[in-house]
Amino acid sequence: MWFLDVNILLLLIAAGFAIMILRVINHNSRFKLPINHIMAISTLVILYSIDKKLLFFYVAYILITYAFNIILLKAKRFKKVLFFTFSVVAILPFLFGRFDNIFLILGIAYTIFKAIDSFYHTYYGEQKIDFLTYVNFILFLPVFTSGPIHRYREFASTMKAPIKPSVENISYAARRIIRGFFKKVVLVALVTIPFVHLQELTPTWSISLLLIVMSYLLIYLDLSGYSDIAIGIGALWGIKVPENFKKPWNAPTMSQFWRSWHVSLSDNIREHIYVVVVKKKITKLQGGLIGFLTMIIMAMWHGFNLPYLIAGTYLGLILFIENIFSITTLNRRTANAVHFRLRCLTTNFLFALNSLVFTLPHDRVLPVLKGLVSF
Repeated sequence: MWFLDVNILLLLIAAGFAIMILRVINHNSRFKLPINHIMAISTLVILYSIDKKLLFFYVAYILITYAFNIILLKAKRFKKVLFFTFSVVAILPFLFGRFDNIFLILGIAYTIFKAIDSFYHTYYGEQKIDFLTYVNFILFLPVFTSGPIHRYREFASTMKAPIKPSVENISYAARRIIRGFFKKVVLVALVTIPFVHLQELTPTWSISLLLIVMSYLLIYLDLSGYSDIAIGIGALWGIKVPENFKKPWNAPTMSQFWRSWHVSLSDNIREHIYVVVVKKKITKLQGGLIGFLTMIIMAMWHGFNLPYLIAGTYLGLILFIENIFSITTLNRRTANAVHFRLRCLTTNFLFALNSLVFTLPHDRVLPVLKGLVSF
């Protein structure tokens, strides 16, 4: 994992403090240093120190996708065809890595989402993408391998008005980084030990239930821990990184759950599908189909295999049903407290069932599910 490599972590933190110092100098001087240029150059140097081939790939990817944005902006004819074609081409490195596995391009999955978001920005917003901002957008190292995912418009805004350097900001960044490592290193280890032991036992309803709860915890602690570290290091760089987890255990429906769990990814996919499908108020059927497609795409994004497809279909059907029957939301203020908590528990349990696909060997998932009815 990116942040668990001490050398890379120190490089990112050192770069963050260097950029923070430069921002202080700019604040107190008439002569303004080109910090955005320095950020881009330092990022390229860090990538070069990690892997030369990785650097050359991303330089080529940035130049090609930026050229696509220029063509999209200037195109008068066949704009829709170009938009679709460029999006497919941007995805090809990810597909190649999934199907062939000759090499794995670090960070490509999240980079693709950002590249396609830039196409949406150019195609629908008809606004030019600034090249320097685009380089920093694609290569922003704190979120490079596992998000959270910026949208181009959001990233451009925070580049223009970065977080002001202060003692409070350093303190905030340190707290988020420490919290992230505590989740990823300490808590994940504490949950993993009994989780591995329980897998060796014959599944009964109690063992299966414990495995499901621990599976949920492992995924949450790992992903939210990474997000905490990314947000903390991003703050040092002066860039606001979006929150990825917003107390998902307080979500009473699956639709609300996905507005609290891995938010930047689910929102990115859902909203981009929404833009293509419809621009006005959507019907229940359209909303259900958008939710269903979002879950299928997210499943395939994790991997091209049958268990992931089944998991995506399962979650997609829940979202589809919620939309069709208009049960996508439940207001905590107006709902009975006991009813609200039961709905939250049910929603999180339904998601936890899906989490087994990502934490257990695939041949162990079905026995654990069957164990729930073994008394």
